[in-house]
Amino acid sequence: MSETEMCTEVLAAARAGDELYLLFIDYEEGDIASATGDVFTLPADQPVGAVPQRVLETNDSLRCLWASPQGSVWTGSADGTVATTARVTWPPPAGAVSYRTEGGSPAWSATDLPVLRSTRLPPNLTVLWGNSDDDVFAGTYGGHIYHWDGRAWVQQHEGPGNGERTIRAFAGSPGDVYAVGAMQTLLHFDGATWRPLSVPGPVDPSESLTGICRFEGQDMLIAASGELERLVQGTAAGGFTEFGRYEVPLLGMDRLKDRILFAAEEGAAELIGRDVQMIRTTFAAVTIWIAGDRAYFVPPDQPPPSVVEYAPYTDSWPWTILEF
Repeated sequence: MSETEMCTEVLAAARAGDELYLLFIDYEEGDIASATGDVFTLPADQPVGAVPQRVLETNDSLRCLWASPQGSVWTGSADGTVATTARVTWPPPAGAVSYRTEGGSPAWSATDLPVLRSTRLPPNLTVLWGNSDDDVFAGTYGGHIYHWDGRAWVQQHEGPGNGERTIRAFAGSPGDVYAVGAMQTLLHFDGATWRPLSVPGPVDPSESLTGICRFEGQDMLIAASGELERLVQGTAAGGFTEFGRYEVPLLGMDRLKDRILFAAEEGAAELIGRDVQMIRTTFAAVTIWIAGDRAYFVPPDQPPPSVVEYAPYTDSWPWTILEF
């Protein structure tokens, strides 16, 4: 009988201070749903070939990673656990889940989020984002949203409970937060409640809103991928209009200083004027993560575990494939 092959992939990247943090997942071939995750770090100006150092070892199903403006690192799991290097006082996770700080890292604290009101099951976290260590939002596979206010985690929004409304990204400012996700999911938080917003036509249940960022003034820009590849612009107060339609797949989007970049299936793209243009086509990419003054593109096919770094504000060649 042949041994089962183990697979390792890089899932996400974030930057805190001078350190680049990477979320690695490990799983048996063909069983990625059962993957467990660890967090590793490298100096942000790492030499090519540098070996990442593990700073958080778990047996949990880590799926998302985020660094706060204060430089703390946050991660969340598909089984409803959140961990952070921020200074928090939390009850430890229940059951056999294990979180262990390694490599001289600031201490990690982990806790279980409250079970979902509708099902009494743990939430399956897909994204973490916030304005500070005391203002953190967690989006889930079922479209639910949780919030940490520095004192307690609370479920703020009840989604439909299936993956068709999975939350993909957050953006905004205190009291003015947006969440986007699958099936044209667009939500707005005014500091008190979440409410759904309308996406301009056409109605396309297959369309996923894959990214959101601040654009001009108070306007937000949203990337949408489905039967059409398009951008949507607007605000909760003024409504949203279609910005443009494109031939380039918009699989992920984020803002790098004054530039808006996309993971575009066959590489990296950028919004130039009102057009989306490919700026690199030597790799495949399904996700983009902004980490400080750099962008990291995650390829769909690993091994080897890898990300593509785009560092346009350095003096050296800006594109580097980091393989681990």
